[in-house]
Amino acid sequence: MLRRDLQWALRKKRPEIPLERFILHQDNAPAHTAAATQLEISVLGMKQMSHPPYSPDLAPFDFAIFPHIKLQLKGVRFETLKDLQTAVNGVIKSTTSQWYNDIILNQWAARHQRCVLHSGAYFEKL
Repeated sequence: MLRRDLQWALRKKRPEIPLERFILHQDNAPAHTAAATQLEISVLGMKQMSHPPYSPDLAPFDFAIFPHIKLQLKGVRFETLKDLQTAVNGVIKSTTSQWYNDIILNQWAARHQRCVLHSGAYFEKL
């Protein structure tokens, strides 16, 4: 399932890049480090960027994207899960590509530099 879904998503987004050229970055969540997940990623031939333990400040979803979505939806009540999903998708679609570029090109890089400076040890948020 993971293999099929990941292959489909990557081929849809970046059809010109072979799967074995991708470098996957994910945090140390149990679902990501599970043996079955690691095996699927290995079978795909993808390389992985290591993620230091206890470093949530390096995951763009943790330090930027989820807080951004939560801020936009703060105080709003949803009747159904579908309503929540629609609202979250709306926030994601209305956020400019420049905002995402800034997260990856500036903030993410700066956080990695700080992690290297601290030899991979946990550090407080920037």
